[in-house]
Amino acid sequence: MEVSMNQIALSAASAILLGLLLGAVYDVIRLTRVIFGVNVASPFGKRNAKAYLGYAFVAVSDFLFFAILSVLMAIFFFLTGDGRMRSYGLIGAFLGFLLYYHTVGRLFIFVVERVAAFIKKCIAFPLVLITKLARKIKVLILSLPIVTRAVKRYNDNVNKMKKNAAIRQRKKRMKKGVYCRNGGTNGEQ
Repeated sequence: MEVSMNQIALSAASAILLGLLLGAVYDVIRLTRVIFGVNVASPFGKRNAKAYLGYAFVAVSDFLFFAILSVLMAIFFFLTGDGRMRSYGLIGAFLGFLLYYHTVGRLFIFVVERVAAFIKKCIAFPLVLITKLARKIKVLILSLPIVTRAVKRYNDNVNKMKKNAAIRQRKKRMKKGVYCRNGGTNGEQ
């Protein structure tokens, strides 16, 4: 079966479009990373549960991307070349992905990061105000005379109970003969 130059050019252009599509799929996956706040810089940096969870999330999302990539590439090669992998198809898809990633992809992630930061600030600002208000209310309530008297009475009772428990323990030990009045132990003088 002979392939004409028009078919090759059409397949190469289709491969570039497929690469652009793959770039868009990768951006959707990166969007989930931005939304969930996954930032994986280096596996040799922080070693805590959140970092390992981030590495796992990235691994699963990359596996998902490569699964989608392999299915789309297989479908592409079956439709354009009767299942034969052609170098212009691979190169075209790679170039299309790079074209998308370095143009629209950068712009997309830039915008998404700014929007996510704005949303986090919009959510965090009321929470900060609420916590400050709650602290002021707590201080106000604890400074009320009735509360301070109740807290003082409670602390006095706790201290009295601790003192009584210590006296009871000392009396028990004295009954067993562990301590003598002159400081000796076990009846020694």
